[in-house]
Parts: sequence; structure tokens; C-alpha cells
Amino acid sequence: MWSEDRSVPQLNVFRWQPGRGWLVLSGGGSLESDDVQSVEARLLARTVSQGPVVYVWAAGDLDGADRHMDSLREMGARTGYLVDILSETDEEISARISEAGVIIVGDGPQQDALHDALSGVVLEAMHSAFSRGATIYAVGLSAEQFGAHRLGERDLAPGIHWLERAIVVSGYTPDMAEGLRQVVRQTPHSFGLGIGQGAAVALGPLGEVEVWGSAAVTVALGQDYAVE
Repeated sequence: MWSEDRSVPQLNVFRWQPGRGWLVLSGGGSLESDDVQSVEARLLARTVSQGPVVYVWAAGDLDGADRHMDSLREMGARTGYLVDILSETDEEISARISEAGVIIVGDGPQQDALHDALSGVVLEAMHSAFSRGATIYAVGLSAEQFGAHRLGERDLAPGIHWLERAIVVSGYTPDMAEGLRQVVRQTPHSFGLGIGQGAAVALGPLGEVEVWGSAAVTVALGQDYAVE
């Protein structure tokens, strides 16, 4: 486990998509919890882009997305809007996501639908915004999409490879340690990243690696994983 806000560049385990923004992977948790509010306050403070907050809710539902946006507004977040990447046109999606200052990929159980949608114009727009300084904030189960693999119902499923060779496990607790090690043994060139509720791993544009919130973060390296 790491302590809150500790910077750990010496580990050099993490390799992620280049860009001028922050990539923040959260273990989820109650929006009202002190740890989650600490994570989100730090996220808003670190964001350099002046664009709006854009919420991708494909994994969840509108009510949950609205509650999350209301919570962020109470914390002083700039204006924003919800984006339905499952039904809006490519032109609408590209324009709305590309201008974002913060892109939130909301939590929820519909992860296969989210994965199918995180491709093509959606990913291109996210890359475009990230390259210009937008923060990408993936919450709970949706954070698992950003690794090379994610936990499926029966076996490993593909991720979108923003965090190279990673298997991200959200909502991680100590009693999941053996399961995480078993998953990593199946993919010895990868590493497991367990993120507990109320914790987040924040990856910055200058190679920063920080832990925010509850600091409940665990890393399990595969046998053949090469640390640079």
C-alpha cells in the first residue's frame, strides 16, 4: 500500500498513453465519502484544460451520472454535460468529447457495452482532448477498461491499453490478493493494479505517479514483467 499523494517515479512500473493531461483511475466508492471527495477535489485542482466536464455514462444510467455531476458542481467544477456514446452521432461525439477539460468515464455494470463503444471516434476524441491537457477520470469498474486486460465473467477480457500491460481491479480489498496474484500468473508479462474504494492512481503528463484518497492501492508484478 502507498500513502496518500505519495509520488513514486522510482518504481517506473507504469507506462501509459502520452498526453498533456492526467489519467486518473479510481477504485470507486460513495460520492459522499471523504476519500472520494478528496480524490475529486484534487482532480479538479490538477486539471489544466479550461474545457467543460464531459460525462460518459454508457456503463451506468442517467440518474447516477446526474448525481455525480451535481456532486462535482457543489465542489466548484466548471459547467459540463452528459454524452451518450451509444446513440449520439459520430460528429456529435467527436465535437463534445474533443473540447472537454475533464472526461469522466462513469462507473456501472454495463462494461461490455462500454468496451464496445470505447473505440473509433470515441477513442480518437479522447486522445485528442488528452493530448491538449484534458484529464481522463475513469471510475470504478470503468477504470478496469484502461488496462491491457480486465476481469470478465469467466476469463480475462480485453481493455483499451491506455495503461500498458496492466490488469486493473477496482474496489480492491486485501482478501482479493490471492485472486490478483493468480490472474497475474496467467499473464506473466503483465502487472496487477488493485485500487480500493476511495483510492485513485493519478498519472501525470511529466511521468508523475501519485496515489490519492485512501491510498488503498496494491501492485502485483508478473514473473516476466520488466521494470524499466
